Amino acid sequence: MENEDHKEPERIKSKKRREFDRDDGFGDWGGYMAAKRAKLLDQFKGSEIPRLSNIFEGVAIHVNGLTRPPIDELKNLMAAHGGVFHMYQVSSTTHIIASNLPNVKIKHLGTTPIVKPSWITESINYGKLLDYRRYLLYTNQSKTQPKIDFPIIEKNNNQEVAEPTNKAATKTASDPNFLEEFYNNSRLHLISTLGAEFKHLVGQMREKSDGIFVGKQKLLALKTNSNLLLIQNTVIMHIDMDCFFVSVSLRKRPDLKGKPVAITHARNGQLTNVKPDQKANREQEFSLYSERLPIGVTSRVDKIDTNSSLSEIASCSYEARQCGIKNGMFLGQAVKLCPELKTLPYDFEGIKSVSHSLYEIIASYTLDIEAVSCDEMYVDVTNILKETGLSVEEWATYIRNEIMNATQCPCSTGFGANRLQARLATKKAKPAGQYYLKSDDIESYMVEIKLSDLPGVGRATLGKLQKMGLNTCGDLQLVSLKTLQTELGQKLGENLKEQCVGIDNRPLNFHHERKSVSAEVNYGIRFKTIEECYNFLQNLSVEVFNRMNDINMRARCLTLKLLVRASEAPMETAKFLGHGICDSLSKSTTSNIVFNNPQIIFKESKILYEKLNPLFSDLRGVGLQLTKLEKNAPINSMLSKFLKQSNSKESVQIEEKLNISNIKQKNIKQSNSKYIQIEEKEDTQTSIISNIKQKIVSKNINGSKLKNKNNNNSGSISNYFEKTKSAENNPKSKQNRQLHQQIDMDVLNELPEDIRKEIMREYNLQEAVKPEGKKRKSQKQKCGKQSNQKIDSEKYLDVDTIQKYPFKNLTWDQIKPIIKKWMESDENPYEFDIEMIAEHFKQLAIDRKIEVLPKMFSYLHRNFSALNCIWHEAYFKIVNITQEGMVARYGGTLLVQRQFECCKM
Repeated sequence: MENEDHKEPERIKSKKRREFDRDDGFGDWGGYMAAKRAKLLDQFKGSEIPRLSNIFEGVAIHVNGLTRPPIDELKNLMAAHGGVFHMYQVSSTTHIIASNLPNVKIKHLGTTPIVKPSWITESINYGKLLDYRRYLLYTNQSKTQPKIDFPIIEKNNNQEVAEPTNKAATKTASDPNFLEEFYNNSRLHLISTLGAEFKHLVGQMREKSDGIFVGKQKLLALKTNSNLLLIQNTVIMHIDMDCFFVSVSLRKRPDLKGKPVAITHARNGQLTNVKPDQKANREQEFSLYSERLPIGVTSRVDKIDTNSSLSEIASCSYEARQCGIKNGMFLGQAVKLCPELKTLPYDFEGIKSVSHSLYEIIASYTLDIEAVSCDEMYVDVTNILKETGLSVEEWATYIRNEIMNATQCPCSTGFGANRLQARLATKKAKPAGQYYLKSDDIESYMVEIKLSDLPGVGRATLGKLQKMGLNTCGDLQLVSLKTLQTELGQKLGENLKEQCVGIDNRPLNFHHERKSVSAEVNYGIRFKTIEECYNFLQNLSVEVFNRMNDINMRARCLTLKLLVRASEAPMETAKFLGHGICDSLSKSTTSNIVFNNPQIIFKESKILYEKLNPLFSDLRGVGLQLTKLEKNAPINSMLSKFLKQSNSKESVQIEEKLNISNIKQKNIKQSNSKYIQIEEKEDTQTSIISNIKQKIVSKNINGSKLKNKNNNNSGSISNYFEKTKSAENNPKSKQNRQLHQQIDMDVLNELPEDIRKEIMREYNLQEAVKPEGKKRKSQKQKCGKQSNQKIDSEKYLDVDTIQKYPFKNLTWDQIKPIIKKWMESDENPYEFDIEMIAEHFKQLAIDRKIEVLPKMFSYLHRNFSALNCIWHEAYFKIVNITQEGMVARYGGTLLVQRQFECCKM
């Protein structure tokens, strides 16, 4: 054998020398070094150092070079606090600990973060794993790769420091970017936003539906049984995702399934290093909180001590609920009930994704959906059951499996003859089950239902019922209606009396209509100056306007809500930057202002704030609510046409110069009668042609508009004539004369008659091109109270046909021709046109631009006098709305004409 081995080629010998000897005792472990590393790791894990905490759970360090504390001490610290120590750097090493390294070593260490040893010691001192980025010795950042400054979020484990150092950098409402960050991390904002979004989405889908449901067609194709069940009664399905936030987060942490889990911003339930003054503030706040509760209502802070975390649990698993933990409970109280409770952060993107999948699945079968929230809905499945022939149980199993397969999140379904029965059936079905509450079982089923399970029974109502000795629906059934109404009120008493026997006459709401839009913040409100307060109020105005604008609404009422620190409450709240014990203040606008832009919202909210006059440093919560919502009505077809032509860059160019002379200084005087009178002298000489700031843009033969090739020249009609006349002597005059075939007749028809005739002469236009049917109708008539005419509010064009604020950048000389054509084109004015003009006049008053208002009203009164009484009513409405702006800005009204021959205000 030896001779044969010597005869082998040299390359084979070399290859064999590189191979591991399977008999060396280390072959199964990848060789000597792998075995050595494994042995060292086993020795580390088998050390007798007592476990003090799990701060470094998931962390594996390798120490490189001389450090302080030394390597042996770091090794012992990792063993005592749940970490792993590697004598050699391996692929599973998460951090390298070093105090100083040469550049050549840094390059060879790869991308593993190199951290100072103080990261270990300070994390232990604070009782939690601090962010290593604060302790980086070196970074892998190159000069050509700019650094992205992500916010550093500390990772908590078993304990939380009462006042960690990073809290000093926590943003408050004084920060310009606070609102965006607050809403991006607010679970309540996410829930409310998604709920409103799905309610709106269901309505849109119903309006645009073609009646074809892909899911139902697929289900019909799978159905083999031709025997259809006769469904006689209505069947309502209630779907509720089980422990929704927990289920979504567990998709990324399947190892925690079956364990007590809670979703919260914090990671622990106990605080350390709480200072004496902080304890005193907590005790004082808890005492005040208990004193303010209604009689019979248990305080949430009864079992909370001064070291307990006040972070609220948004959702908890059923394993956690078995320990007594509930949604909304403080984390400090929860960890006392369940020390092994695991906490997970919110997965906002996952929540959005699962919610959309849920609604898409149900909408593929029916659109008889009432959206409740992002994880809950009511569905009328009567038609589905009739058309498919499925039983309630078969349908429940089928749809639950489809939702589970698509989202990896379980849900429960309840069925009944109305929404109340369906909801109560879901409670019995949970977790991950289904239940059909049949009509024959309702009476016996309702007897054992707790009163707290009925909709509309909150803590205060429940306290009153328990004071009466009532705990279940069975107890409530024995009480007379009169007794209930005496204790709870007529409406609530009647509702509860019906609900306790399973009666609920409320139909499903498929077309949800928003009643209000609001934006409220009760965290981080700490203002140091009044300017910070107003800046935040301005940002909040933009936020609430954007929300209203997203649903194409405008509002008629604004309410400012404030939380002001109670006089007996401590300055520092128990919860960091929370609102604490507060008094609630609110005030609403009384004038009929249309809130359709953020500037108006801010101005009015500032006025409301000044009326309430709280101390800005005591503010702990600020909210804006818009009510009396109405759709942004489409625009009148005729007026929108004129506005579009006036504002379009392709059809009209407006110059800023005005050839107006002899304008004398205007004086604003306020009379004793609270009327503000503006005196001015009329212009003595104004050229019609020089004052017109519109240019006709020609159209080509096929109807497309030609671009103006002389952009540097004046856009006035007179200059346009001069260019045309000089061109007649040019060899190309024949081509220029053909332009009359391309003139935009709509724009031409809007010009005054003398200007129109002059242009027609220039281009040899025939009289036939005069506007037909556009002659001013003789509308002067006695209006009388017997007139049946009304302002027309039906004929509308879509609001997108004009700019959002069409008059904003126009002068009165530019607006006047538009109003003139509006009066000539319609027999009766449209409601939205009147409001649009009135709001522009009102805004001029608010912006202190009132010198032009008398001229405007004089023009309107003079022209409206020749029209019928419907136009007179329109004039009065414009006056009233404008006066609101005058009163708000000056405290008095404008002196204008207030009557016609036939009527007066």
